[in-house]
Amino acid sequence: MEQHTAQPSSAQRTEPHTAQDTAQRNVPSAEKTPRKDGEFLGPPRPGRRSVFSLIAFGLLLTATLAIDGFTDVPPMPGTALIAAGFMLLLGVAELLDPTSRRLVIGVRFGGVVMALLGLVVKLVG
Repeated sequence: MEQHTAQPSSAQRTEPHTAQDTAQRNVPSAEKTPRKDGEFLGPPRPGRRSVFSLIAFGLLLTATLAIDGFTDVPPMPGTALIAAGFMLLLGVAELLDPTSRRLVIGVRFGGVVMALLGLVVKLVG
C-alpha cells in the first residue's frame, strides 16, 4: 500500500525566519522614509489643511487691511505681509497643479520670503 502524503504548496509552506530577516523587514526603505527637503521641494498635498490655511490667513489679511482702512490706527504692513506669506506657503502652493513642480517650489519660496520680510518689518518698524 502506498501512502500519499500531501505536501504543502509553496503558499502554505512556512519557513523559519531569522532575526536578520525580521530586522530587514522592520527597517523602513528609502522610499518610505521622508527626506528633510521633501516638505519644501516635494509635490503639493491638496487637502482640507491647505484649504483651511488659505481661508484662515486670507481672513486675517482681509481683517488687517480693513482695520487699516476704516480706523485711525497706523497701518500694519508687517502683519499683512506675514498673513500673505503664510497664505502662499500653506494654502496656494498646496492647491496648485502637481505637474508644475517648479511653480509650486517658487510659490513656497516666495511665501517664506514674504513672511520673513513681514517679520522684519514688524520687528524693525
